[in-house]
Amino acid sequence: MLRNILLKLPKTSVDLKVFSANLTQSSAEYISEDKYKLLSEEHITEAVKLSPALSMVSSEMWRTAHETFLNHGLSTQNFLQIATGNPKVLMRSPMKVIEALEFWRTCQFGEYGLFLLITKYPELLDVNDQQKLLKHISFLKSYVNTDKNVWKLLMTCPSLMQDSVKNIEARMSYFKNVMCLEIPEIIKSKALTKPLEEIKCRHIFLERLRLFKPRPKKVDPDQLTDNPRLYKITDTSDKTFATKICHVTVEEYESFKTLFRREIERKEEETEDLSDDDDS
Repeated sequence: MLRNILLKLPKTSVDLKVFSANLTQSSAEYISEDKYKLLSEEHITEAVKLSPALSMVSSEMWRTAHETFLNHGLSTQNFLQIATGNPKVLMRSPMKVIEALEFWRTCQFGEYGLFLLITKYPELLDVNDQQKLLKHISFLKSYVNTDKNVWKLLMTCPSLMQDSVKNIEARMSYFKNVMCLEIPEIIKSKALTKPLEEIKCRHIFLERLRLFKPRPKKVDPDQLTDNPRLYKITDTSDKTFATKICHVTVEEYESFKTLFRREIERKEEETEDLSDDDDS
């Protein structure tokens, strides 16, 4: 099957790091290197090793999908990363692939930014509703202000595309109104993908240890504070957060988490009781 794929260049060995490393060169550089290359047997063999589901893809599907991505500016290396990350893409018609690419192009990230995004997170090519996509992108932009910031946010938190508006709003409100954080700090972390209860727990723990103080609203937002950066608060394991950020033992933090959870449950019960009283 694989031998049916014609080659314009000699067979080349494949560096497995290509499939997992983030792109560091411009799309133009990639295109100039291999715009006219077709897939080698080694390319496909290594891709199948990384993603066994690709063994079900026929030679014709490989050829058609590769040609489609190349025609739209992506390189062979881009294509292989997308294929191993989201094998289903190869089983779609060229029209569906092109449609997904065009949907994302309307988000105004630029070709280079778009290629970086979909190569790093190929699952984003599963989009099939342009109106829904643009509505969600517009919602994110209403908080982070620019297309570039939306792109930065998705490069860090791609799961936001599946998250609800309600959940994102709740976290964003907490960061801005309670923790008094600025947008640049928020988009540099994965905080918007974390459960709100976990965010509150870590923040309140720091406050009670007097390791976090909200920035006064009238203070210059660029002025440095002694507060830990948001990514250190939310993007770390419990062990690292406790020992490196809070300078306590893991056991002490675990005890606080238990007490905090009970406190939340008690408040929820009190709220339910008040609601029942209002209904009676």
